[in-house]
Amino acid sequence: MNKEKTLQRILYIDDEKDNLIVFNSAFRRDFKVHLAASGAEGLEIMRKEEIHLVITDQRMPEMTGVEFLEKIIPDYPDCIRMVLTGFSDVEAIIQSINKGRVYRYITKPWNKEELKITIDRALDAYNLRQQNKDLIVSLKEANENLEQKVIERTKQIELQKQEITDSIKYASRIQNALLPPIEDIDYLLPSYFIYNKPRDIVSGDYYWLANKDNKVTVAVADCTGHGVPGAFMSILGIACLNEILTKAETIIANEILNKLREQLIKSLRQTGGKDDKTRDSIEMSLCVIDFNNKKLQYAGAFRPLYLIRNNILSEIKGDFMPIGMYEGLKNPFSNKEIKFEANDIIYMFSDGYVDQIGGPDRKTFKSKKFKELLTEVHLKPMHEQKAILEKKFGEWKRDVEQIDDILVMGIRFSKS
Repeated sequence: MNKEKTLQRILYIDDEKDNLIVFNSAFRRDFKVHLAASGAEGLEIMRKEEIHLVITDQRMPEMTGVEFLEKIIPDYPDCIRMVLTGFSDVEAIIQSINKGRVYRYITKPWNKEELKITIDRALDAYNLRQQNKDLIVSLKEANENLEQKVIERTKQIELQKQEITDSIKYASRIQNALLPPIEDIDYLLPSYFIYNKPRDIVSGDYYWLANKDNKVTVAVADCTGHGVPGAFMSILGIACLNEILTKAETIIANEILNKLREQLIKSLRQTGGKDDKTRDSIEMSLCVIDFNNKKLQYAGAFRPLYLIRNNILSEIKGDFMPIGMYEGLKNPFSNKEIKFEANDIIYMFSDGYVDQIGGPDRKTFKSKKFKELLTEVHLKPMHEQKAILEKKFGEWKRDVEQIDDILVMGIRFSKS
């Protein structure tokens, strides 16, 4: 059988010729692609060809994408409809989305792999609709029974989904219970804020705090992955830190990281060999604060420490290796000591904030912009700094999905 005849047919409409060329080049081997530079051309193709899926740009002269989809609904109700837009007026599109009854809208620039998955799912939905129609035609006598089975199956799936969600929410309560209580942090730190925004219900980022020998140890960690896998790593990391500090005779920042790495490698049975598939690790910045002597120790696994003094931000870099097996190497972490002054402020953070995609050009926030933001707000009260960081993040992210867990912690050393 001719392969082209078996391919499902997609109509792609865009008034920009280059976009048509790129789309056709990306998907012509997987689907029978029809191209149109306007809504009018698209309607003509719809009359001649059996189209399974329409993907249309929203902003086009003479006829918008949603207007085109409205026109085809009466004559082609089974055709799956999707809207593609590179503009930021998502709210306006969503408001009119029901008119075109779209399956999904996608923002430019699109990623080939992600768009391929979306198209496959849309065509799966189309195939499922056709199969259901055939079943209804051929099994009219069993229609009521079939519908009841579908309802029962749907309820079963929804129940299973709800059970999974409830389990993850319960896991979130357990994870949050392992974090330091706010009243303990308020007691141990003179002035601080914590901006913690998981990507999913549970998080791979966590903060940790302990007090021993009149020294306060604070850590901000970023585990491999996010969601449930990251949460498991965070629980392991917190348990190890608690054990290390309980047994420690002296509190030295880099020694804590060295011991944490040993325990993590042992717990995960990492060997560093070619066949070792356990590449999980933790990035961390850890500070040991001696408030009596105004001294701070810092050790970092990939994560830096920012210090602002007299309105100048200094970056204190950690070691270029994670906590875990790293290319078979186990070099010791370095320890850096700082004599802090009144009103100094330090920031510890995961990479979620700076790596978030957003802005008008859909780029990452980047460390430079993050440093500028912290320098701009560092004189404000700590709760206001947190509010500003949260607001700026929302303004930057816009309609883009959050790509990673976010954790930022600021600590100010007061005059007292």
